[in-house]
Order: sequence, then structure tokens, then C-alpha cells
Amino acid sequence: MLIKKFWNVGFTDIRVVERSPFGLDELVRYPLFAQDFLDFMRRAIPPERHRGLVFSIAVTATRSEAPPSA
Repeated sequence: MLIKKFWNVGFTDIRVVERSPFGLDELVRYPLFAQDFLDFMRRAIPPERHRGLVFSIAVTATRSEAPPSA
């Protein structure tokens, strides 16, 4: 889905160069979520799923034409 969005806005040669699991232990390093919410997630989600809730990815791509000027 993400790659399709890159393609739709003019990027080509799209490559996912890294894909890593991102879990609750990593989320606490970033001030995106309140501690109460993280505590709730720890209780609501089975422990075996805590390490891979989402994935972080690194993508490279080429854009062949200049973006429209503002």
C-alpha cells in the first residue's frame, strides 16, 4: 500500500531496504503516546505480540520529474 502511494505521486525504482519490527519497548522511547495508553496496550495485547506491533521501514526511490512549485 505504501509503495503504491509512492508510485502515485511520481516515484519510481522504489525499494524497501530495511524492515524491522517495532514493539512496545521501542515505543516508550518516543513521546508519541501517553504512559497510560502504553500501560493499557501492555494489558490488552498478548505479551507474545509486544515485540512486533508495527514495523519501521526504510525506503529508497527516484523521482524523475520535479515536484510542482508552490
